[in-house]
Amino acid sequence: MRTIALGSLSVSRLLVGGNPISGFSHQTPERSSAMIDYFTVARIKGLLNACERAGITAIVARSDAFIMRVLHEYWSDGGQIRWIAQTAPEYRDAQQNVTLAHAHGASAVYVHGGDVDLMMAEGKADAIRALVASIRELGLPAGVAAHDPANHRKIQQLGMPVSFHMVCMYNLTGYQGNAQRTPTERFDPEDRGKALDILSELDQPAILYKLYGAGRLTPEKAFGDIAERIRPCDGVCVGMYPPDAADMVERNVLLAEHLP
Repeated sequence: MRTIALGSLSVSRLLVGGNPISGFSHQTPERSSAMIDYFTVARIKGLLNACERAGITAIVARSDAFIMRVLHEYWSDGGQIRWIAQTAPEYRDAQQNVTLAHAHGASAVYVHGGDVDLMMAEGKADAIRALVASIRELGLPAGVAAHDPANHRKIQQLGMPVSFHMVCMYNLTGYQGNAQRTPTERFDPEDRGKALDILSELDQPAILYKLYGAGRLTPEKAFGDIAERIRPCDGVCVGMYPPDAADMVERNVLLAEHLP
């Protein structure tokens, strides 16, 4: 696959997302439970192997104990996929979570989108800046996610030295790190245009996520508007749940390869 650069890290333009693995369906509690039931460690490793065979070189996944343990086992078995770590909001000390992710093999770290949205709303941009600095001090590419695209604009205006942006296609409230919480999330189609608008304003690469609206869109619709706006430096992150389609990995690779 074609690659993009996140700071010093080169990864495939399509990244596999970790939400299904962690049981975050962004649909119903029943579907989230089904994802947890399906994704045994063996099946997670099977998905990652399939991704590697198809040319995907990185996973975007949470910095929690379960993901760290699974990736340790996968890498011990010879797997090569890189880990772009999302800070996990349930850790009280975000700085410590960053250090933990680095110690367990993360190749890049970004600040969780719900946390970024909350800190920006509370006027705590300096806390985001400190987390970005701590990631960079560890020698890793540092990113920020946000559900509200305006926060990416503000972060750039504030001169935060981020290596990449995780841009959500929908402005959601999110789980805020609690798997037992069922948030009321409205997947508004109008949000997609606002998210894509921000790309032209960003100096650094962006990774677009929730392309499928958490399973609400067909592949053609999920990638259709992306193709019109994505820059060559940008990538896409797609969560994959094999029970929905046996050829899911290969199909997403083909769609991503046709992006301009």
